[in-house]
Amino acid sequence: MKSWNVSSPPQLPAPTTNSNGLYPALAFILEETRRDLSTRGRQELSSGELTATLEEVAHRLGFQLASYERDLLLSHLEREQKTFGILQSLVDDIEVTDIIVSKYDKITIQRGRRNYKTSLSFASQQSFEAYVERLLLKAGTTYSTKQPITDGMIGSLARLHAVHKCIADEGPYLTIRLNRFDRIGVEDLVERGLAPQAILDYLSAVINAGMTVLIAGEVGTGKTTLVRALAGEIPLEESLLVIEDTQEIRLQHPHVRYLTTREENAEGVGRVSPSFCIRAGMRMAMNRIIFGEIRDAEAAESFIDVCASGHPGMSTIHARSAAEAVARLELFLGRSQPGVGRAVLSDQVVTAVQVIVHVAICKATGARRVTEVREIGPVADGTIRHRTIFQYKPQGNVPTWQIPTRVSAHKEAIESMFSLSALPSTLRL
Repeated sequence: MKSWNVSSPPQLPAPTTNSNGLYPALAFILEETRRDLSTRGRQELSSGELTATLEEVAHRLGFQLASYERDLLLSHLEREQKTFGILQSLVDDIEVTDIIVSKYDKITIQRGRRNYKTSLSFASQQSFEAYVERLLLKAGTTYSTKQPITDGMIGSLARLHAVHKCIADEGPYLTIRLNRFDRIGVEDLVERGLAPQAILDYLSAVINAGMTVLIAGEVGTGKTTLVRALAGEIPLEESLLVIEDTQEIRLQHPHVRYLTTREENAEGVGRVSPSFCIRAGMRMAMNRIIFGEIRDAEAAESFIDVCASGHPGMSTIHARSAAEAVARLELFLGRSQPGVGRAVLSDQVVTAVQVIVHVAICKATGARRVTEVREIGPVADGTIRHRTIFQYKPQGNVPTWQIPTRVSAHKEAIESMFSLSALPSTLRL
């Protein structure tokens, strides 16, 4: 049982205590001790060092701490010494995918794309702001009134997104996306129910055969996790280039390199664009490109261009279906190539991308699922032809997939590794 409660909002504290349940005198001692510790520049102190500092501050302020008061304050300090401080218990809960802090006393979590308010709270607005700055420092980034929005990573576990209070009502805002897999393979996805083994075998086959795969879905549906797992199916003798704006994709592959895009600094210089990284990649003797996410016209044009030139790859895109993913690609390309007809844009898409996978949260079970796998191309009468290979159609609470098409357009390329015709018409977990 967790020490925090998600069933109801936190109760208002008694008038004689602050939001951490501390009497004003103890809260004052705690804040002064934090200030003393912050001047030492050390990330972590032993319990003995914390106790000595606490006693020293209390004595300086003219207080004599009872043993239970000392232990209470020490528990606050020890918790804050951990990487995520008071949020550590949320980070440690494997069912939590996102932590959202929109105010010092409003901390929300997401589980299965559903939001729950917790009973946790920072001591004050100032305490919360200092916490955000410390966390960003650990992620190697910062924010300011000149650059009010920033992203960063803490190890491979947590992606941070922070919005400065200058543009956020009652802010700052802090969002932590948690990655629960240091290493992930297709067998792990089967075990967690993302899709049956047969679907992942098909995707592994098209990846191995050198096809470009686009993963579509909404926020928090597991797009990046699926990319990481499928990247493990790329032949080990190939050279990979991973391009992202925030370093989330880390692969266990002998020949992988990483480039990171960035926005311009406060002086308006230093931008490293997706197209700049892709052009550099073309000179790096890469075999495949893995592009973190297609968010705009520049990224779409760059990814389509490199894949159409003979470098297969993978990327993700926000979309509510496979068909919408294609429409968004065409929209992005149209913005980057004004005046070009839709037929030409469609030709560019099908030349570069062969398979689209859509992932979503199942409304019946709350679990992440592969909901659709489509092969796309060619263009006929100005329209992209689609071939649905797998379609998620749950029967009650039973995860079920149908196979509308039993012949792949890439049969010759994948038949030595996978056969659609050998599968039953319905797949279940």
